Amino acid sequence: MRILHVTFENFQDVPGLLCRSHRFFSDEGMLVTMTPSLLGFPNGIMLNYPLLNSAFIRQLRLMTGRANVNVLEHELRLKIKGQGAWSRIFLHSRDRLWLYKLHKAWRTFDLGSYDIYHFDGDVPFIYGERILKKLKYKRIVTHFFGSDLRKWGMNPYLREYADICFTSELDHTKIDSSLVFVPIPYEADRVTPRQSENRVLRVCHSPTRRTAKGTADIIAAIDRLQKKVKFEFLLIENVTHTQCMELKKTCDIGIDQIGNYAGTGYGRSGLEFLALGIPTITEIPAEYEGLLPDHPFVNATKKDFEDVLYRLLTNDEQRRTKREQGIAWVNDFPHPHRIMDKIYSEYKRMGWKG
Repeated sequence: MRILHVTFENFQDVPGLLCRSHRFFSDEGMLVTMTPSLLGFPNGIMLNYPLLNSAFIRQLRLMTGRANVNVLEHELRLKIKGQGAWSRIFLHSRDRLWLYKLHKAWRTFDLGSYDIYHFDGDVPFIYGERILKKLKYKRIVTHFFGSDLRKWGMNPYLREYADICFTSELDHTKIDSSLVFVPIPYEADRVTPRQSENRVLRVCHSPTRRTAKGTADIIAAIDRLQKKVKFEFLLIENVTHTQCMELKKTCDIGIDQIGNYAGTGYGRSGLEFLALGIPTITEIPAEYEGLLPDHPFVNATKKDFEDVLYRLLTNDEQRRTKREQGIAWVNDFPHPHRIMDKIYSEYKRMGWKG
């Protein structure tokens, strides 16, 4: 089979890795992105849609508050994208610009010839259903990552046309219990773990969005704790993924997120820390533990984060144990083979694969 993965941006290379992993089942995957990866990941077929990730648009998002993707757990509910009249007018107007760009790529790359259309991020080329009507007799998948479903809602047309709906976000299962949870895939076997610790321990945090990761709370706790115990703190921001990994390699303890401001559990950053052999603190609510069996994360909340970090800094044995557990878990649980097994079990359930 030939599977086309379509995504807004190859963010953290999750859509790209899923696309490449179809080869495990002797199938062909192709990636289409609408805007270049800001972190330097592969773009695949680039549509270069306007009104997306330009510096002007990013600044406009900041000014209008749209850059704030925080949604607390008690606020989680299913929303439908474009419910308001002005929102629909904007989205349909934007579609006209995007269709102009899409038309040439559609013919050049024969985008209508694939067997399965895997929309990573709930955008079926455009907001409206014009393209989905063209693909009426194809197999349609939607896969949610990040904050799109949580903050902005589900595309009403894709909701109607999709045969399978996946999510890689723990809290999305609260928004829509019919979503099939598959963990974020990660190739830990491509990462060499650290072999030793720094003489003065270094703690690291690498948020893509500070507000989403509870960074203000983390920094405040770090400032208080550095008055009690000696350690270094490294905040990694606004660098390419390659640079980020080089900096992470110099650290001894990782912090993914606390507070559950824009999602629950962990992200790719946490997986990277584990693969590097770095004990990792994050907040995973008890209700999601069943989706992450035997995970090695050091659990912390906003209330006890300072105490949890202090114990980890001062307990050599705990760091050693968590380092070993983390390497073993990250090489198994999120491995692309395992993730694709889950995805293909749904393909088989639908009769798409023998």
